[in-house]
Amino acid sequence: MNIKSVLFRGVLIALCAVGILLCVAPAVYAQDLAIPRFVSFRRSDVNLRTGPGNRYPIKFVYRMKNYPVEVIDEYELWRQIREVDGTVGWVHRRMLSSGRFAVVTEDTTLRRHADSSTSPVAFVQKGALGKLEECQVDSCRLSFSFNGKNYEGWLNKEDFYGAYSRETFR
Repeated sequence: MNIKSVLFRGVLIALCAVGILLCVAPAVYAQDLAIPRFVSFRRSDVNLRTGPGNRYPIKFVYRMKNYPVEVIDEYELWRQIREVDGTVGWVHRRMLSSGRFAVVTEDTTLRRHADSSTSPVAFVQKGALGKLEECQVDSCRLSFSFNGKNYEGWLNKEDFYGAYSRETFR
């Protein structure tokens, strides 16, 4: 074997390896997570883009950490999301967390127990952001922090965005 044929084989093997990696690369991005699913913003500065990539224009900049959004599609490292008002766009997966939060959609009363006839804990205004602690079929236990005080109680699912109607979890 001469040096040219050894070099040619080395280049050929390297090109084959790169080709195989490029074919397998999409599998690295797949996380086998359900779509749709609720997630939240990991940071307080998240760019919503018109398409899945940095080359797409920024449509909107979110300034609220833990804001809940719904992942409705995925493309490589990008997630197409929908927010409470129906706005749809793309964000990088690094900007998302699996932490569950909810935004209140109606002025409502936070209750001590899941039963809506139980005593009130606090009045919660539309737009308030709370952490989802657990969900039963029709209601969820959330925790809120207002003016340095923490409140925990139950809301009906129809009063917030961040959980599916029949979803349950602890």
